Amino acid sequence: MSAVAAPPAAAIAHPRRWPVYEPAALERASALLAGGRAFDYDHGQELASFERAFADRHRRRHALALTSGTAGLLAAYFALGIEPGDEVVVSDFTFFSTATPLFLLGAVPVLCDAGCANGTVTAREVEACVGPRTAAIAVTHLWGHPCDMDPIRALAARRGLAVIEDCSHAHGSLYRGRPAGSLGDVAVFSVGGLKLISGGMGGVLLTDDDDLYARACLLANFRHRTDLTIPPGAYDDFLATGLGGNFRMTPVAAVLAQSHLDALDDLVARRAANVGALVDGLTALPGIGAVGVDDGCSMGAWYDGVVEVDESCRWTRDELAELLQRAGTKLRAPSTEPLHRYPIFRGAAPEWSGLAARAVRAAARANCGRAFPRADRLSDRWLRLPVNYLWDAEGSIVEPYVSAAAELL
Repeated sequence: MSAVAAPPAAAIAHPRRWPVYEPAALERASALLAGGRAFDYDHGQELASFERAFADRHRRRHALALTSGTAGLLAAYFALGIEPGDEVVVSDFTFFSTATPLFLLGAVPVLCDAGCANGTVTAREVEACVGPRTAAIAVTHLWGHPCDMDPIRALAARRGLAVIEDCSHAHGSLYRGRPAGSLGDVAVFSVGGLKLISGGMGGVLLTDDDDLYARACLLANFRHRTDLTIPPGAYDDFLATGLGGNFRMTPVAAVLAQSHLDALDDLVARRAANVGALVDGLTALPGIGAVGVDDGCSMGAWYDGVVEVDESCRWTRDELAELLQRAGTKLRAPSTEPLHRYPIFRGAAPEWSGLAARAVRAAARANCGRAFPRADRLSDRWLRLPVNYLWDAEGSIVEPYVSAAAELL
């Protein structure tokens, strides 16, 4: 059905878009700038405090702050010794940066279809993708919903594979009482952009393994930081130079992210209440269904909460989204699409880089003939909630959004 009966444009008053910072955090950041401390080549109080708090929150031995979650994933793959020609099983339904750093190492992402109605992978789908060249499994806790990690860890142990958690959506998420980020050999969070913990730009790598931490730190840093945080021993020859990267988080980003980390429980509770109220209101309408949360799991930050537009709806998902936007809402299709839809995962190789081009072509061959029916179906039916406007204590947009949808349905 064509969306022809569009209502007139309406104004819905939205709160400021996240990230929002309390005055104390802004004052602390301003003081750093006024003092000429926009960068940190050492391991100053701001970075050390943020890393320690982040590690403690996630029950990990080491935390390494970086410029982005993407840099953290590259450091994780590098630290694990992923080499040219190695394969890594990666969720098909994830942001592309879960997989694209592998091309820089000459490695091959093998895409795994979603195994659940919430879009996450399961051990069964992952095992079907494991082959003789598989070196690791990278899982994404999509929108904040933890993957079922115990069976995935058991599979990895049985096959001798490393497990990387992409926790970029999963701030505050829990799996059977354990925080997302505590469940893999290494975990990576984004703490930039619109994430519930945001320093503007930033990422954090977590691990309990001393060697993995040291190798990741050497990729991201050189002298001063490496001298201060890597104990003397096997890596002495590389402490001055590092291993080619410069992915240092700024102290300004650290103090901004720290302010959100300190308030995380309250921020999670506030967003959960608002998202829950909006989901309840929308799913009471015909043609819109909830995306369930598994027993023993919590969604934490609800990064991109979604509802599903099913066959009984009088509109397609895209038609309904267009009408709701004309009615003043910010409901829309998710911006994240399954990876197999992007040209680079279909073989569009960067020929100026032989290493990456070979990896891209190898990935296209490895994924040729694979079907991703569940990821495709979910991607085409989900309606994205405006979670970045659902942080306020009042939940001010819930009632106007439900009313706008009710007028259409």
